[in-house]
Amino acid sequence: MKWYPNIATAIIAALDEIFNQQKQGDKVINLLLKKQKKWGSKDRKFVAKVLYDIIRWKRYYEYLSNEKITTLNGKWQILAVWSILNDISLPDWPQFKTVSKKDINYRKTILKDEKIKQSVPDWLFETGLKELGDIWVKELIALNQEAHVVLRVNSLKTTPKKLQAILLKEGVQTYKLPDYPSALFLKKHQKLTHLKSFQKGFFEIQDASSQLVAPFTGVKPGDTVIDACAGAGGKTLHLAALMKNKGILKAYDIFPSKIKELKKRARRNGVKNIVESGIIDQNIIENNKGTADILLIDAPCSSLGTLKRKPDLKWKLNPEKLIKIIVNQLDILEKYTEMLRAGGFLIYATCSILPSENTETINNFLKKHKNFTFVEQKIIMPSNSEGDGFYMAKLKKQTL
Repeated sequence: MKWYPNIATAIIAALDEIFNQQKQGDKVINLLLKKQKKWGSKDRKFVAKVLYDIIRWKRYYEYLSNEKITTLNGKWQILAVWSILNDISLPDWPQFKTVSKKDINYRKTILKDEKIKQSVPDWLFETGLKELGDIWVKELIALNQEAHVVLRVNSLKTTPKKLQAILLKEGVQTYKLPDYPSALFLKKHQKLTHLKSFQKGFFEIQDASSQLVAPFTGVKPGDTVIDACAGAGGKTLHLAALMKNKGILKAYDIFPSKIKELKKRARRNGVKNIVESGIIDQNIIENNKGTADILLIDAPCSSLGTLKRKPDLKWKLNPEKLIKIIVNQLDILEKYTEMLRAGGFLIYATCSILPSENTETINNFLKKHKNFTFVEQKIIMPSNSEGDGFYMAKLKKQTL
């Protein structure tokens, strides 16, 4: 691959949107690729890789270039650093004049600071070290890897074996792993939403660890289930499949756009047991008081377990935001658990790996609510998983 002016300038513009205008990285990249109708598949993959690499390794590249990504010159020098590290020849452009391979190699050899090596802010490195201890660096190394593209097979319409064969005919090669019964992993990244198998609702794109949440609930056909922080419905749809479209499933969130997307996905997936979906508020809580056999709270969190897929999150989080997130998690637990019946199960989940958002939140909730007992938990760390870092806890509501 070699550099062309239109591709390089498009990358620089995208970096400006992400780091100067604070726009969401994956959305900026997706919109850029959508706009560039004349780019071929190789160009698209190249641009996506460059941008995700620079977002992920921003601090490390800033160190190697001795520049800041927020300046125009800094963006060009960081692009030059990426090129040198990836053995791509730099064109004879004035923007690339100040970076040399010799300087980069020297700065690499003298680097000792793990915060820079793993490309994270100081405060986040110290927070992870305090909460996770010696394993933190190992987890950061894992989080700096490229994420798998994973499909969840919709058991309402097909099976993993059948879908593998269908996808192969559509030019998509996949493989299975034993710990993820509903998952198919792509052998290479490629576009999927145009496929007939997707449009027919045979699969959803869903992280491997996220696919473990619905089975963890212990849901079965005929249950009454509330997904109280449903988002766009990834776990809601999985719950419906495990329920075999039998029973009562309700899905709520605070964002109308996400509920709209959930309804669209449910129709495509052939889900028929979602009897209600909408914006959660106090009226919804009152109307559902004491009704749910299973209450899933996939709580808003720092999402630090998803840095493989969303590396720009680490640059947009700060200590104040983290504190607000933890306070909000406890507030949600306090309010939403009113919807659970006595004898029912609360499932609390996050895609964070910080104990302050997970075990500590659950312990603080249990200290205050003696009518809940701890049943089990699952902690998924990025270093020993094929997916995101995740946390799940199951509590049972007792009769006082």
